[in-house]
Amino acid sequence: MKGFARWIVIVLMVAGVAIIAVAVTLGVTLGTSEPTPTPTPEAEAEELVPSDANFVASIQINTILTDEDLIAAYNEASKEPDIPETVDEALEEVEDEFGIDLRDFSEGVVFGDTESDDYFGAIIEGTFDPEALIESIEEATGEEMAISTYKGYQIYTMPVEDEAVAICFLSDDTAAVGQADAVKDIIDVKEGDKSCLSGRGYDTYTALGDVWIKGAVELPEETMSEILDEILEEGEIPGLEAFEDIEVAGFGLDKEGENISLQIKLYFSNAESAEDAEDLISSIITLLPLISPDIPPEVADLLEELSISRSDSWLTITLEITVDEIEELIEALEEAEL
Repeated sequence: MKGFARWIVIVLMVAGVAIIAVAVTLGVTLGTSEPTPTPTPEAEAEELVPSDANFVASIQINTILTDEDLIAAYNEASKEPDIPETVDEALEEVEDEFGIDLRDFSEGVVFGDTESDDYFGAIIEGTFDPEALIESIEEATGEEMAISTYKGYQIYTMPVEDEAVAICFLSDDTAAVGQADAVKDIIDVKEGDKSCLSGRGYDTYTALGDVWIKGAVELPEETMSEILDEILEEGEIPGLEAFEDIEVAGFGLDKEGENISLQIKLYFSNAESAEDAEDLISSIITLLPLISPDIPPEVADLLEELSISRSDSWLTITLEITVDEIEELIEALEEAEL
């Protein structure tokens, strides 16, 4: 496992373990996946993800960047000297460097192959002028973008940190970005010349619903063993071997008003491992306050709010928490120096 994909998988799995110690996990019943139909030209961004991907994630960009609670939290947080003080300043820095106003983008769907550093792409939806955007990027970077044509679509290419990044405007409100092969695959899917992503990983992704951030990854054989070795480094936790049988991992985060919801979905190669993992997580949640008497009460309360369910080989962990509770938790952790 290489590059960005390794870190994405680690983030997903650490998120799961983290929601154990301060929140996590999963379980939902999904049937055998049906083949995903070839998308029409008006397909949603996620329906343009090529079948070669084994990882897909999406983020509601504009919704997040304009959320008042998140803006206030970022603006009030202490930061390193080289970090922008406010959200507006951060967005201005991005625009100055790349000629892009991120608030013009409504959604970004990212995909890739966790076994390769050379297959990564994204489908971006928003309200932007393609010609003006290209001009802004060229002006901000000082680089003129090369232009080629593929199946009637213009592809703009520019070097970014020793790699060629391609951009293609599929319509006035949809753009494909990424490595050239990935961008061409998106075009192939749009034109009906290549199948779009399907299978259990994609089913997990869609089952997470319409949320702020979500992602799912199909884990190649032995991947979880490698990840657990990296996380633990040394020593063992009895029962943890069950997590080696995870084949698909998904993560979702959403916010409605003051309420934030988290969920992690894990699919195991067999129901026995899913049950063992459920038992281990439940035990940790129960025993952690007992074996760590100095744990802040806010953390103990959070653990009690975790909901764990299992259906056959699926394990699901969910957590509902408010913005105020998160602020109280952070304060408690800082005071306890945890």
